[in-house]
Amino acid sequence: MEILTTRFGPITIAALDRVEFPRGLVGVPQLKRFVLVRDPQLARLFWLQSTRDPAWAFALIEPRAVDSGYQVRTTPEQLAALQVGDAREIEVFVTLNRTAKDTLANLQAPILINRRRSLGVQLVVPDSQYAVRHVVGFSTAMRKSA
Repeated sequence: MEILTTRFGPITIAALDRVEFPRGLVGVPQLKRFVLVRDPQLARLFWLQSTRDPAWAFALIEPRAVDSGYQVRTTPEQLAALQVGDAREIEVFVTLNRTAKDTLANLQAPILINRRRSLGVQLVVPDSQYAVRHVVGFSTAMRKSA
């Protein structure tokens, strides 16, 4: 399958890289179908690219790259939405956002993906020990953010 993106131009994606978010994402509940794309320039950076709207893509990183002790606590209902048999099937990411001064990670709203089932969910962890605007301790030369 080929999709058009504003950051990378047309890209060919594998079925394994497709992810559906039945409930959408925070702030954009209407967008439900995405692909997970590894950034060609920065190995630890991924993009969650909408397949419906080429302008929407979210920069993602594994949270332990930002906070080595990061842990996500989930409920059985949240795991059921991902159709997982084993928690090791889940990949966890957090979104990155760049301001004029800093790169920020949203550690309070992790994105969980079960690639085997092509399903994803974004959790919002209220009363969390993690910040919505956690300053990342490294420089990230991200492309223009969504």
